This record gives sequence, C-alpha cells and structure tokens, in this order.
Amino acid sequence: MDPRPPLRERRIIVSILDAIKKKPRGLPVIPWLVVPLLGLFILVYPIRVLFASDLSTARSAFALGGAALFAGVFLWLMLTRKPLQLVTAEPSEVLKVRVAIAFLAVLAGALGFGVGPEWRMLFFYHINAAAGIMLPKRDAYVTIAAIAILTLVAGASTGFWWLAAPAIAIGLWSTTFVGQVAAVAQLKAAREELARLAVSEERLRFARDLHDLLGHSLSLITLKSELAERLLPETPENRKAIEEVRGLQGVARGALKEVREAVSGYRRPSLDEELAGACAMLEAAGISCRARKEVESLPGNTEGILTWVVREGATNVVRHSRAKRCDIRLTRTGGRVRAEVRDDGSGLRERRADDGVGGSGLAGLAERVRASGGQFEAGPLPGGGFGLRVMLPLGEDDSAGTAGWARSGVGASEGAE
Repeated sequence: MDPRPPLRERRIIVSILDAIKKKPRGLPVIPWLVVPLLGLFILVYPIRVLFASDLSTARSAFALGGAALFAGVFLWLMLTRKPLQLVTAEPSEVLKVRVAIAFLAVLAGALGFGVGPEWRMLFFYHINAAAGIMLPKRDAYVTIAAIAILTLVAGASTGFWWLAAPAIAIGLWSTTFVGQVAAVAQLKAAREELARLAVSEERLRFARDLHDLLGHSLSLITLKSELAERLLPETPENRKAIEEVRGLQGVARGALKEVREAVSGYRRPSLDEELAGACAMLEAAGISCRARKEVESLPGNTEGILTWVVREGATNVVRHSRAKRCDIRLTRTGGRVRAEVRDDGSGLRERRADDGVGGSGLAGLAERVRASGGQFEAGPLPGGGFGLRVMLPLGEDDSAGTAGWARSGVGASEGAE
C-alpha cells in the first residue's frame, strides 16, 4: 500500500506552503502605530478647551502636566509593550501592563475632577483602547465594563452620558481586532507545523523506499556474489576472478551498510525534539500542552516508536478532539516504558483504535506497537476526553531496527482522519 497522502491532500499541503510564502508579514504593525497617534490627536480638544477657559495658572499647569504624563505613559504602553493576547508573557510583564492602565485610569479621574468634565470623558476613550489592545481578553472586558460605568456616571452630571457608547465600541473593537490577529497568528503557526510534519512524512517515505528497493538489490548482489565465489573452482586460472568477486562482495556490503546508516539518519527523529514539536503544534492550535518525560537512554527502536506515539497522539488531538488541554507523559515501569497522551476534548470520544484503515492512523500505530511486543489502548476516558496509552518492552538496541521499521510502513499520521 502506497503510504503517500492522496493527491488532493498533497495539493492542500502545497497550497498551505504557497500561502505561507506569499502572506505579507508587515501589515499587523500598522494598527499599533495608528492607535497611539490617533489617541494623541484626540487630546487636542481638551487642551484647546483648557486655553479657552479662565482656570487659574496652578490648575492650568496641573492640567498640562497631567496631560503630558498621560500621553507619555500611553505611548510607552502602546509602543513598547506587546499585546498580551498575542504573546505568552512573564507575570512581571502582565503586572506592568495592568499597573500602567490602572495608573492611566486614576490620572484620568484626577484630571477630570480637577480640571473639567471634557477631560474626564475623553481620557476614558484612551483607556478603553489601551485595555482592549494590551490586556488579555477577560481583563479587557472587565476594564471596558468598568470604564463604561464611570463614563455613564461622569456623563450624567454633564448631559453627555451617551458618550459611553463610543467608549464601549472603541474597547470592544480593539479587543476583537487583537483577538483576530491572535487567531491568524495561531492558524499560521499551526499550518507551518503541519507543513513541517508533511515534509517529515515525505522524508520517511523516501527512507522506506530507499531501504526496501536499494537495500534489497544490494543484498541480492551480495548473495549472488557469494554464490559465484562458491561455484568457482580454486584454480590458478580462477584466482583473479575470485578476487574480483570477493571485492564485489565487499563493495556491496559497504554500500548496504551505508544505505542502512542513511536510512537510520532519516528515520530516527529525537524523542525530545518530537515532544517539543508536538507541544508547539498544540499551543499553536490554542491547546494548552503539558509534557513530562521521565525516561532516559532508551533503545533506538523503542525511542523511534515512542516518537510516533507522541506525533500521532498530538496530531489526533489537533485534528479531532476540540480540546483545551493535552497532557503527554512518558514514564518507566520496571522493564517497560509507558507513553500516555490525554486530552479534555470531545471530538475523539467515539473513535477507537480499530476505526479506519489498517496501516494508517491509530490502527497502523496499534499494529506497530503490538508487533514490537507492546500494548496499545485508545478510547474515551471515564471523566471525559480521549486517552492514548502505549506500553513497550525495553528491548536491546538493534542496528537493523530501521529495516523492520521501514517495512512496517511510515504513514502513521496520514490516516489520522
């Protein structure tokens, strides 16, 4: 059975790669510049009102100083910090953003009560825009709701209570816009990871074909040359021919060894690299990943199978589970190693290991695990979600492990759907 994806899937992979290459990367920078510049432009109105009023020199100085401080903190926040919906920030970074927005709110209130209602209302727009862009979604909604209430209260005393509507709209638009940017970034990262997996699958298919075709031919050449040596009588006339046949055997054996070494290099991804790649793919799809590896120095063939367990489990979680969290754990129990992939989703609850076509997906993975003397379980968990568990014996490393691996097929994740 040809392990390559169907033609339609290969075209989809090529389209994804083309889209990634052609996607403009500089556009998201524009809104981060427009919003602070627009905010500074809006500050022109209260400053104009200030100069047209008959406030005392002290209050005017307080107003101008406060406005300058507000503008400085606002620009610092918008131009030097990254939106928390787009990055996984350290707690100290999150605290800086929250403190900055809280400071802006307190300063806006002080300016409003110390100078005039025009200052009190317009500064709330800046705070809502900053909260919607910079804060995580939940914090942004709480801030927008609080500012809306303050705007209503402040507007009730001046008759401009309706200004709460545009303040809310600015905050919600900012939050939605950044959320869309975050979703696009996650989708792009997930597509890049799927493209990387597709390239890796193609390399593995090539390695299998290389071993099965070229390895078989070289083994046959070695066997035939040994037979020819035995059939040649040991006579002075045949001495040169026998030497040439023996030389041919050496060349064939050396070439076969080189092919196996090349195949081994193609076929054996590092378990640590696979765990990191699986977590990156899950995180890119918006699924929280927690990976724990408590095993070291595994035999090569066992480690190779475990890499496929991790990859197949993570791929199925991304494609089918609709999960929010995934746990990957590798532990050693006596002379066996156990791999578990669990999620809290619902998409795979009705799926079993024997669903689908043999040689692909969970069914193909189960065949390879059992062929290695291991145990395979996959199905819904009692508390919800889906679990994949594999137990493998810790056998001796085997330089020919890739040979059996190659013959068993490589399309583990091709048939996950």
